Amino acid sequence: MDQQSEPNTQEQVIKQTDEQSQSPQTILQQETIKEVVYPDVQIQIFIEDAIIKDAGFGQKFTAYLIKGSDNQGSFEIYRRYNDFFELRELLVKKWPGCYIPPIPEKALASGNDQETVQIRKRLMEVFLIAISQLPYIYYSEDFQQLFLRSNSQDIAKVYQQQKAPTTTEIIDRLKTAFPNLDVREQQNSEYMLAISTFSGQLRKTQATLKIYIDQSNLVAQARRMLQDEKMNLFNGSLPLYEKTILNEYVYGKEQQLVLSNPSNQDEYKKILEEIKDNNKKQNSINYLTDLFRYELKDAESMQQTLIYRDQIIVIRAKQEQKMREDQAELAKMAAKQQTLTTITNSTFNKSKDASQVKVESRISEGQQEIDKLSTLYNIITAIIATKEIEKYRKARVNHYHKFLRSIQQSETKLYQIENDFLQKLIQESQKQLQQSKQEQDQKQELQQEQYKEQQQKQQQQQQQQQQQQQQQQQQQQQQQQQQQQQQQQFEEQHQEQQELPDQEQPK
Repeated sequence: MDQQSEPNTQEQVIKQTDEQSQSPQTILQQETIKEVVYPDVQIQIFIEDAIIKDAGFGQKFTAYLIKGSDNQGSFEIYRRYNDFFELRELLVKKWPGCYIPPIPEKALASGNDQETVQIRKRLMEVFLIAISQLPYIYYSEDFQQLFLRSNSQDIAKVYQQQKAPTTTEIIDRLKTAFPNLDVREQQNSEYMLAISTFSGQLRKTQATLKIYIDQSNLVAQARRMLQDEKMNLFNGSLPLYEKTILNEYVYGKEQQLVLSNPSNQDEYKKILEEIKDNNKKQNSINYLTDLFRYELKDAESMQQTLIYRDQIIVIRAKQEQKMREDQAELAKMAAKQQTLTTITNSTFNKSKDASQVKVESRISEGQQEIDKLSTLYNIITAIIATKEIEKYRKARVNHYHKFLRSIQQSETKLYQIENDFLQKLIQESQKQLQQSKQEQDQKQELQQEQYKEQQQKQQQQQQQQQQQQQQQQQQQQQQQQQQQQQQQQFEEQHQEQQELPDQEQPK
């Protein structure tokens, strides 16, 4: 090997590399990669529940129950938030330049409070659904075998112990996932303009979404206060009104009350508890906040992808600087070797030759790594410009419509439960009114019967009185007749007595 010509050769390589970044736009040739055929099956995946478990020593954690089915059958597994976190960290390392769905950020506290658990449950389900739409990730070993179907209780540790992927492994993985990718050189203006424009949109989007999150949080808080007041109305104000005021008008008959009716209180209490629990889980404004929060995390995830792409340039520049230093060291070795005298022992010469070989090896490996980084940069640029940007834009529209449906379903469920409760109140109210009307009708019938009886009694009394009067009149008439008869008899007797002396007088 010509030791003097070697540094020049390495300098030429660097010069060619620098010139390559400024050359006209050309399409890079890429070997043909066989496209992977993924199962054509409808994937179902969701988080059914979140439960608090005891970790021992007074510590607790939340486990999220993941259920679903795919081409390998059904699955059911509990995973902690940290499992999601470490999974995503690993995916970001293994799939640079590719969109990796976001998950909720880590909580400052334990993360076991009701609000945090529900936010995580909703957004991590969105994460799982988004992963199911990325077959090259969903059917990977990290997700399919480990996350969904491994019985390991510490899957996060398994992810942490995996070695960082090499540049070659990343390139091969991306080529397999995107076999027909139109890879172009670094300075392709079409790709650069698309990415630059998209990056500006992301920055603007993130600033706006932060404002929307604050606003929707205020609306959600107001909604919770309104729901609490509604619960106070049915749990406190109306029952108190029935007991203190309405009770007086029903003469203390609690059976004629509605919310305070002893026979209904257990049923109403159960329904109100269901409404209260549903209010905590199904505040539809939370879905609106979730939309903005998820969109912000999504934008940050895409920004993370763009940042990693830029970091490749920095890593490559450091590698190039290191290679130039090795080239300079090799040049010094060659120059020094030329000044050595023939009396230098062979052992020293061999030692120098070994050092040169070592430096040359580093230069060769460095150049290979630079070439790989350039290739990786171009692949990631093509993925972002031709795949991820368009995918991201479509996802925004789909997510928006999905969240609108979630809001509609949440509102429907909320008002359905409340309507069922109010319907029961109306039914009970109508029942009480009907019973009250029946009692009133019965009372009126009773009064009418009593009135009729009184009328009959009065008629009977009148008849009796009339009969008595008639009897009295008859008696009076009889008495009068008797008196008349007696008077007549008296008069006749008196007349006879007067006639007797005249007859007895002598002639």
